Amino acid sequence: MSTATNAPTAGAAEPPTRSQLRTVILAASFGNLVEWFDFTTYGLLAMTIAAHFFTASGTGGGGTALLLAFATFGAGFVARPLGGILIGLFGDRKGRKPALLLSITLMGASTAVVAILPDQKTIGLAAPILLVLARLVQGAAAGGEWGGAASFLVEWAPNQRRGLFGSFHTATIFVGTLVGSLVIAGLTALLREDVMDDWGWRIPFAIGGLLALIAIPVRLKAEETPIFRDEVESAAKKPVPDVVDGGTMTRGGLVKRLAFIFCLVGMQSAAVYTFTSYFPSFVQQYTKDGAEKVGSGAALFSNALASVVVIVVVIASGRISDRIGRKPAMVLSCLLVLVLPYPLISLAVAADSLALTVLVQSVLAASVALFLGCLPVVLVESIPARVRVAGLSTSYNIASAVFGGFAPLIAGGLVAATGAPPTAALWTVFAAAISTVAVFFFKESRGNPLS
Repeated sequence: MSTATNAPTAGAAEPPTRSQLRTVILAASFGNLVEWFDFTTYGLLAMTIAAHFFTASGTGGGGTALLLAFATFGAGFVARPLGGILIGLFGDRKGRKPALLLSITLMGASTAVVAILPDQKTIGLAAPILLVLARLVQGAAAGGEWGGAASFLVEWAPNQRRGLFGSFHTATIFVGTLVGSLVIAGLTALLREDVMDDWGWRIPFAIGGLLALIAIPVRLKAEETPIFRDEVESAAKKPVPDVVDGGTMTRGGLVKRLAFIFCLVGMQSAAVYTFTSYFPSFVQQYTKDGAEKVGSGAALFSNALASVVVIVVVIASGRISDRIGRKPAMVLSCLLVLVLPYPLISLAVAADSLALTVLVQSVLAASVALFLGCLPVVLVESIPARVRVAGLSTSYNIASAVFGGFAPLIAGGLVAATGAPPTAALWTVFAAAISTVAVFFFKESRGNPLS
């Protein structure tokens, strides 16, 4: 199997045009942005959602309601592995493009449901039940999106730019987070906090549903990847094992590779959902600016700035990985996440300074972003094309469910149990220890042919 240095795959007859690559990037990135705008909106509005869906008799109130809201956030992650398997198998059999269309449709529909769902005071226990069901559909859609979008981008990328193209996948996740933060902050300023808490919180979910409708024709315009057309379809009757890195991957080898991905993903899942989804609530509860508690607007500003930092560092990390390899940045990131979170969060809590709190979140975000920039390309390069979307989606989403789905709940529970706010970092540090071991066993993949 020969590989042209400027072609995206070994099987592509000729390099893609600039126009094709622009369409591919737009289709994957815009759809990815929409999915994660929808998915992170829930985390950013968790306190308001708790008041509407988990405060009536029988479900508790106050801190209990917030924990229930975060538990519902975690419920979406329970569905991610199932969605990853089903949409992933669909993507490996029918194509990356149909899988991406399916995931964005499911995400848009479930997000629109949240926008119009009556609260618990109106329809009683049915409200939180329906909210959980909507979150399960959102989770299934997001589960299929990750592996599909990552495969779509990296399979189209020129060989010497796979790291950069993969970094667009992660960067647009945080563009979605950033846009969500800005939309919610803008609505809070425009409508006032009391109006936002009453009904304005529904607007971001309505926007997410509308954006999904726009994303569908964008994805329809993109072409299927050359790898799927020229290699997967031609090998449709070939059983696993498949050829990877010049050798034969047995079924046992594939299982080991999926286990490696599970361990590798652990740190980024715990860190991202602790330092973004949970952090706005944490900042409002446990940090001050002088004598006053930090308000929701300032907490969302901190989250937005951290997202900008992640976007910049992720793309830089992906680009550098194409020059010096994937492993150096990943090792450095793991070591930083092992040592920085606890002392930095302790400093933010003790300092009573909004500026320092914002700086702490940005530093923590940057330390994780070094890892995130390399992750998509490493995972795509790890799995054979015939089982790539299903394999990636399954292992990635199980890790996300275990390490990330309940990270806000675990972080909040640790603080509640110990009375020490810095313990919110401990779950992330634990996950980082597991990922550090996986990184040290990782064999550099830069320059290997993508099969």
